[in-house]
Amino acid sequence: MSNNQDTSPTTAQYSYHRSTDGCDDTFLIEDADGQCILQLHFWDEPDTSEAPIAEAKAQMLVAALNLTGGGWVLPPYPDWTLYHDKQIAAIWGIEDVQELRPDLTADQAWEILQRVAHVHDRNHGITRQTLRQTAEEMFPKKRSRRPKRTDRKSNL
Repeated sequence: MSNNQDTSPTTAQYSYHRSTDGCDDTFLIEDADGQCILQLHFWDEPDTSEAPIAEAKAQMLVAALNLTGGGWVLPPYPDWTLYHDKQIAAIWGIEDVQELRPDLTADQAWEILQRVAHVHDRNHGITRQTLRQTAEEMFPKKRSRRPKRTDRKSNL
């Protein structure tokens, strides 16, 4: 039974390139923006054929992804990836920072998250207080000067 979907190649939205993660050799499958959506890991040992087989898989995956029709591709959700590896993580976003400091831009909030990711106390984790404190260190609130209060009685 034919599914009547257009399976002709599109302009290359997806591509791959060879890389390494410090341990394994990899082929990274990337979208048009250069965002990695899939890593294909292999060991390139001289006495094996893993590298050419891994590259053939990368080529097939990219060719399939570049077909038109049939839906769209999303990278795996962090929760699914963590669940698969039996791990958990708390996710903090720029919205969390801006909830604490509405005066900050999205770029400033992102700078705070990047700093916190590298300098937080690993024994206590990342908390709202950690975000608030880092925001104040990086982007101190401008203190508004209050006009001096005059004593009304002395003016009478």
